[in-house]
Amino acid sequence: MMPLTFPTTLKTFIAYQEQLINRPLTEMEREVTAAWLPIINEAEPESVQAVDELIAQHSSDEWITRFLTAVKAWMELSRVNL
Repeated sequence: MMPLTFPTTLKTFIAYQEQLINRPLTEMEREVTAAWLPIINEAEPESVQAVDELIAQHSSDEWITRFLTAVKAWMELSRVNL
């Protein structure tokens, strides 16, 4: 698997995601990725805390919680690369 460092480009991040899940991203997944990648690339500790708050607000919705948990993980990873 190719290494991934942040900040990263949309093309690189999508390619990395597709390697992880072993399939192409759907058009919807690409759109969501395009919207969230700038936030992930620019993640600050306050951004991660904001995602924690969103997770708490949507704890009854499993899909949203899983999605936001993945976003949070990418945000934390992006901070490691600094």
